[in-house]
Amino acid sequence: MTGSMVRFAHFYKISFGVTASYVNRKYLAFYANMNRLSCNFPGTGWVLMRATLDPKLLFHLHIIFESGSLSAAAEVLSVSQPTLSRAVSMLEAQVGRQLMVRGRNGVVLTEAGILLAEQGRKIGYDLKQADDILNNLKSDSLPTIRIGVGPLLAQAVMNDFVTGAIQSRRKASFDLQIGTARQLVSDLLHGRLDMAVMTTPSDMRVEHLRSLHILDDHIGLFAGPKSPFVGRNSPIDRDALATTNWIAIDAAFGPTSSHENMLRKLDFPYVVPAIQFNMNIQGLVNALAASDALCFLPARLTRLLTNGTGVEEIPLAVKSEKRQTAIWHAADADLNSDLADTIRECRSFLMRRLEAAGQ
Repeated sequence: MTGSMVRFAHFYKISFGVTASYVNRKYLAFYANMNRLSCNFPGTGWVLMRATLDPKLLFHLHIIFESGSLSAAAEVLSVSQPTLSRAVSMLEAQVGRQLMVRGRNGVVLTEAGILLAEQGRKIGYDLKQADDILNNLKSDSLPTIRIGVGPLLAQAVMNDFVTGAIQSRRKASFDLQIGTARQLVSDLLHGRLDMAVMTTPSDMRVEHLRSLHILDDHIGLFAGPKSPFVGRNSPIDRDALATTNWIAIDAAFGPTSSHENMLRKLDFPYVVPAIQFNMNIQGLVNALAASDALCFLPARLTRLLTNGTGVEEIPLAVKSEKRQTAIWHAADADLNSDLADTIRECRSFLMRRLEAAGQ
């Protein structure tokens, strides 16, 4: 588990049947400073006391990041450019470091600026959700179920689920959001999602959340029809992988793993991916089908996605990581009848589709 993954697990109290004692003090101090929290770190002797950052300033920084220039961001926010520039200066003074660099073609955010802009994005999303709730209350419209889903699951099954639900004219609407498991867990804990469908480690637990198991899976090694490893009955020799092209998509692994971690755990030589995909699942499938590259992916989902493309799972001499596909939700989800119905219907749909792919 990398340092960033340990920090994520520690912050959200995620457990995997192991104890992670690692604490990055520099990160904790920076996190507390960014959020202006009152923090006491046991065993460090550190106590940080700050005032709260203005959420509006963080949202403005997000709009600047999205727009690429102060003038464009000022137009979106309906404020003057000098007013927006002063807002950034105020935020920089609070944080104590530079957040953006001005250039001929606009502005570029620093690393600290990008971190804070991401918080501003979440604030903007929360504001949109509040507006949607108010509009629903005023119009007495259908309740909205906010569903988060990993990119592979979205492409393989969840798009079909929500489409079928629309056709059945059920008494609820959906807000479908695609993200990594790490993002989805965070959004569930902060109330930005009602449920999330994810592929996660089988022993993962998250405080305040519950999971509804759908089926067991594992991380498999896949290759397209041009790979010399396709069609072989014997496991791959690790030395043969040193000169092989790789494709990676870390969004497929869950919140605590990656392409690099998978190679290390299987005692394979590390190879930098020729292509690193984010959420572009169709692009990944096309790249596998048209090249000799290898890629680690959840096995059952990938079989469903690549049926008829020539992409095959390659046998390994060592055991791969176990995974489960599950629906995650808050502990009190059963108090919302529309949400409880959606979870039940979604689980039934997914079990039928994914079990068929495992045959």
